Amino acid sequence: MIKSIFSLLFVFVLASCTTTNDTKQNSEEAQSVKLSYAKRFAIKKATNYTVLELLGNRNNAEVTATFVLYTNEKPTNFSDAYYIKIPVTKIASMSSIYTTMLEKLNARNSIVAIDNADYYSNEFIQQQVKTNKIVELSKGPKMDIERTLALKPDLMLTFGMGNPKNDIDQKLLNANLPVAITLDHLEETPLARYEWIKFVACFVGKEAMADSLFSITEKKYNEFKALTKNAISKPKVLTEIKYGDAWYVPSGKSYMSNLIADAGAEYLWSDNNSTGSTPLTFEAVYAKAKDCDVWINTYNANSKKELLSYDERYGLFKAFKDGRIYNNNKTQNANGFSNYWETGMTSPDEVLADLIFAFHPDLLPNYSFKFYKKIE
Repeated sequence: MIKSIFSLLFVFVLASCTTTNDTKQNSEEAQSVKLSYAKRFAIKKATNYTVLELLGNRNNAEVTATFVLYTNEKPTNFSDAYYIKIPVTKIASMSSIYTTMLEKLNARNSIVAIDNADYYSNEFIQQQVKTNKIVELSKGPKMDIERTLALKPDLMLTFGMGNPKNDIDQKLLNANLPVAITLDHLEETPLARYEWIKFVACFVGKEAMADSLFSITEKKYNEFKALTKNAISKPKVLTEIKYGDAWYVPSGKSYMSNLIADAGAEYLWSDNNSTGSTPLTFEAVYAKAKDCDVWINTYNANSKKELLSYDERYGLFKAFKDGRIYNNNKTQNANGFSNYWETGMTSPDEVLADLIFAFHPDLLPNYSFKFYKKIE
């Protein structure tokens, strides 16, 4: 009898100790990591796990999805979260932007799949695709879901609006394939977009490297930006061309609007309080921008003649007549895609320098364009 009571007491004490340890692990509160510019994600760190939160709603800071990254034991104190074991070694990178980030983080060998090689200038990626070491998952308009499931990546990096239930194919959700959504395209400044390298770094255990890379770029960006403070004048800038029936101009709170301002120019729609793009008619754009000084980002046009072939009315703009048109397609691959879309978002300092040179060539003597070229 005494032996039985002693045994029962031992089990009770052991269970109490175990419960206490588990509770300690699960109740540990993750601490926020300070971000400098990005507003669409948050990082919180605990001893044994990292929490990434997406803030997909444009009008508030509501968390629309939570990702819990862990190395050994899976935490149990998150009721509505997506769990991913790290570091991941097999990544399906569904944008060349994420691929470039992984390359900067010395993690390119973790890439096992991409969206479409036609978009890439990167020789490593092209070679890996040719030798079937990297798989293309969306050669056409839709992603090959069955091939994706068969590949079984540790992680898929893709973009959306911040809610996996809406952004991710139901088959992938049902298969519990780890998918991380990025919202860099919703950020409003160049440095905010680039700061998403810290988000990507969490999955491959390269947080310190991401911090270092970001600090270096931030310093260069702000040094270029400082050059424009003493600019004598601010040229009026027009962007884009008509697409279909609408001319989608960047809104006043957009990434491009802020980039133009940092480059020391006046964006004609800077008073528009929206983010993203605003669709306008040709007539509305012409009424406001006919006397613009500089015109940038003219789709894939390589010459003024080609631009006129899209619409002869483009020749009516002052920037066209004065020959101050600059397009971000200096370097193109065999399929005609510019590397601006591949590496420009992760090199905001170089993009800024290009625009400063276009707007204020006297501020950067002996400079050569990295992404842009003058359209003759």
